[in-house]
Amino acid sequence: MAGRRSRFADGSAVRLELSDGDWVLVRRELSYGQQRRLAAAGLTGVDNATAGADHLRVDFAAYDLERLALWLLDWSFRDADGDHVVVSREAIENLHPDAAAEINEALNRHIEAQEGKDAPPGGPSRPAATSSSASASGGRGPS
Repeated sequence: MAGRRSRFADGSAVRLELSDGDWVLVRRELSYGQQRRLAAAGLTGVDNATAGADHLRVDFAAYDLERLALWLLDWSFRDADGDHVVVSREAIENLHPDAAAEINEALNRHIEAQEGKDAPPGGPSRPAATSSSASASGGRGPS
């Protein structure tokens, strides 16, 4: 059936160019399960407020690390000896803050482009690729 959309997330990869000739390879989009893991990644609990309203406790560092761990597939980064560094949670944690910020900016542009491409013309926009519970800053924590 030609022209019928898939009900499953596109598992392909997209290369995003960075400064100095570097690049990162990211998922084209997250699956439902990945979106849910990301949405829950920074939640640490619920505080019961005195007025009866509940307030969520959020760990933005945990969310930011999980975001990159879910999206990143590969990169061109090398260690001091010139050896390729495999993408891992430990490698992500060891990135220079400027490098992480550049990756996040490129990832934000990618997500925004995907959302724009997938939105029906003149219709409602598609939910964010990160999650509906992500912050209005495109899923990034505080800058």
